Amino acid sequence: MKLNFRRLMQIYTVVLLVLGLGITGVGIVSSVSSYQSSLEQAENMATQRATETVTRYQTIADDYAANITSDGRRLTNIAQYFALSPAAYAQYAITQSQGEGQYYNWSNESSTFMMQHPEVKRLTLTLNVTKAKAGQVFVATQKKKEGQLLTNQNISPDFSTSLINPTDATIDGTLGIDYDRSTLDQQLAAIDARAHLQVLVLNNSGVLVNHFSDSSVDKNERALATKAAKLDDFSKLHDFTVEKKELPNEFTLIFVVSRSGMRALMFWRVASVALLGLFVLALLSALLWVTFGRYRVQLNTILATVKTVGNGDLKARVPVTVDQSDLSELGDGINRMLGDIDQYIYTIYQLRIAQQEANIKALQAQINPHFMSNTLEYIRMAALDADQPELANVVYNFAALLRNNTDFSPLTTIQHELDFIDKYVFLYQVRFPDRLAYQITVDPTIAALSIPKFSFQPLVENYFVHGVDFSRGDNVIRIKSWREGDLITISIANNGKPLALDEVQTLNKRMKEPLAGDQSTSIGIQNVYSRLADYFGDSFNMFMTSDGLSGVQTTIQFRDPAADKGDHDEKSNDR
Repeated sequence: MKLNFRRLMQIYTVVLLVLGLGITGVGIVSSVSSYQSSLEQAENMATQRATETVTRYQTIADDYAANITSDGRRLTNIAQYFALSPAAYAQYAITQSQGEGQYYNWSNESSTFMMQHPEVKRLTLTLNVTKAKAGQVFVATQKKKEGQLLTNQNISPDFSTSLINPTDATIDGTLGIDYDRSTLDQQLAAIDARAHLQVLVLNNSGVLVNHFSDSSVDKNERALATKAAKLDDFSKLHDFTVEKKELPNEFTLIFVVSRSGMRALMFWRVASVALLGLFVLALLSALLWVTFGRYRVQLNTILATVKTVGNGDLKARVPVTVDQSDLSELGDGINRMLGDIDQYIYTIYQLRIAQQEANIKALQAQINPHFMSNTLEYIRMAALDADQPELANVVYNFAALLRNNTDFSPLTTIQHELDFIDKYVFLYQVRFPDRLAYQITVDPTIAALSIPKFSFQPLVENYFVHGVDFSRGDNVIRIKSWREGDLITISIANNGKPLALDEVQTLNKRMKEPLAGDQSTSIGIQNVYSRLADYFGDSFNMFMTSDGLSGVQTTIQFRDPAADKGDHDEKSNDR
């Protein structure tokens, strides 16, 4: 037996060695592939985001230029802005609007554009033929949105487009915008390839407008790439891989990767995977030899006991050793499991019965109690003004509410439930005496009918939480109950905030869904529906309606349980 066990351990060790080396090799290949994939993914993402940014800002420039040139009179107006003094131009714009019926002021237009495009850092405009001095250029910034004329300015905008006169198709000027470069920087910052990757964006004039580098790039690498971009000569970057991609509008995207940094990164990746694989292999081999002998005896004992239990002997138990090994814990757990099976069967049966009662109590207990704390706060404020005559009545009504809430009986009558709501709404009316009216009517023939407690209060509370507007003086809530034969109907209607058709459909569908075990909000309507449906059975129906203009109405209908019982007795007598 010892010889066989040792031979088996030798086989396991060889297999473990082969598997370990194979997994380590796969890990190294995967690490290299992962690096290349992450680099490619970073380049693709940078290309996509740079393309989107370039296209977007060029579109902004083109659209605004098209807006200016859509009417030749606007170019004439702007030419006057360049030629006249501010006061003379303002008078010109007014005179032009009187003659043409349309007011156009270039300063106002520039200010509006800059406010609509906060990401645009600067707006420039030059005209080819004007009465202005040569070299004049209009410049607007976010700090000076209305803009100003500057002279002898060497401005090269990030994006530019020609102003083509619609009358003779001549190019009358150039519109340019400079965008906030931090926008693209923030987007590129989401790329963290850690692959010594730099991304440079050059506009159609060869000006560097964005420069992103991942966290593995040092200052020296970044400085070399910046210098090469300014000189437009990347041939001197001997230890770098440089790749160029053309973007829309003659922009250029340049990827720069340090070869030495990449080699160092790859070395540490491969070395870390190899060292980890060798360490794990050695550790597993040692642990296998140390623990296998001890586990073999304990495992055979457990298997024999399980086999005995499988043959029908439920009294069999695993001999548990003194040492606290995982197999000892497993044996002890099996023993506890076998000893608890009979008890579990009985317990599960009892729990199913108790769960039904617990569900009803839990549903009732989930009613939102916030109205009590609100009322107490009001009582506190009313006490500060002790001369208020209605305080005693408020305290009385609230005490009645409190007694009703601390009474845990599951059932009440329709009359008691509506009396409770009367006191509840009364407290709101005391707070807002000239802004809230209410009416509650009860059919005497159904006043004593039993219903689950707190069946109507959550629906009224919904009105005060979501529908009422105490800035108005005509808030009304009406509650009416009546009988039509065996059919009992309760209507709760208000003139508060209306619901759209899709909102009504969503609420009517949601109220019929079962409450989730971890649900803690928005449970009032579901709570009411669940308890009333359980109590009245198939005859129960509840739905909400709204005309979309004013208020919401909730209707509850069910058959009189006494009538159902009478029908059942008649059928029994017939038999």
